[in-house]
Amino acid sequence: MAVLILALMFWGYGSRVSSDVFYGNRFDGVAVLYFVLLLTAVVMGIALFKKKIWALTLSGIVGIIYLFQFGFTELNLLGAGIFLLLGLHSLSNSKSEINQRLKINTKRIFQSGAWPLITGLFILISFAVYQSPFSEELEKSERLPSASQNFIRSVVEQTIGNQIQTNNEREKQNIINQIANETFGEFNVFLKPYFKYAPPILAFGLFLILWGLSWIFIWLSVLFGILIFWILKKTNFVKIEKKQVEAEALVIE
Repeated sequence: MAVLILALMFWGYGSRVSSDVFYGNRFDGVAVLYFVLLLTAVVMGIALFKKKIWALTLSGIVGIIYLFQFGFTELNLLGAGIFLLLGLHSLSNSKSEINQRLKINTKRIFQSGAWPLITGLFILISFAVYQSPFSEELEKSERLPSASQNFIRSVVEQTIGNQIQTNNEREKQNIINQIANETFGEFNVFLKPYFKYAPPILAFGLFLILWGLSWIFIWLSVLFGILIFWILKKTNFVKIEKKQVEAEALVIE
């Protein structure tokens, strides 16, 4: 139920605010929180129940909600299938950490289980961006979004702002704006033949950016997971028991 609710919240909320994020109008911390909580819930469910049926069920819930939100296209179906396989990979990693260690290490269990799932979520997000109206508009407009123009202006101001010889602040800003606008126009002229490739480039670029930030999401998920696991232990929902196990040893005779 937790995975179902969080999947509805993340995919639903993310689809509503994505346009504002892409156009550079906002950074939405709520979507990030939903993402981390969803990742934590799926990792915890797979690690606790340790069965293929549960791994398929939990990753399947995330994939089905994604399909209902973004459509049953061939690409989305492929993404949901990849996420199912990565859910099984997460199960394998979690079971290895649990079964092959003498002491239960919650942090390592969550880390090993989270990597395949966060990769799957990034793939689903990238597929959604590839098919988004923003990508289509960028392809048809043959022009960089306004956020790029603001970025170029800030770069111009920081690099040559101090070199402009004038005591009039308004005149200085006009010069900076003129240089930024000309640079922005040159970029659009140079990139015009490549705008038809905007959707795949944008999707792949977003995946690389998210992957570069993945360690932040992993550690946040680990922190939430350890906290929730501690609560579950205190409420006796889960227990850690000591057992005797056989171990293999390499012997030279």
